[in-house]
Amino acid sequence: MSPSASHTYRLALRPTDEQTTSAELMRTAQRVLLALDARGVSIVHLRRPPLQDAQGLYVEAVASGPEDWYRDADDALLAEGLRSELQP
Repeated sequence: MSPSASHTYRLALRPTDEQTTSAELMRTAQRVLLALDARGVSIVHLRRPPLQDAQGLYVEAVASGPEDWYRDADDALLAEGLRSELQP
């Protein structure tokens, strides 16, 4: 596999603040993922509207980029009030 190969991951993006509304969460998730374009990350799909489970509100995002890009993006996500969970 070449070093520039793209890897696609499905993530649950959750707000760190439980008071975040679904509209705020959606805007923040999209803005942060678009900002990661400089790191070679591109949005494949953002599921609308945000979903909710026993752990709370989340946006399901599918994005591609360099291998394990989502691990390198943790600081950028946290700075914007999001945390990510890799989905199966």
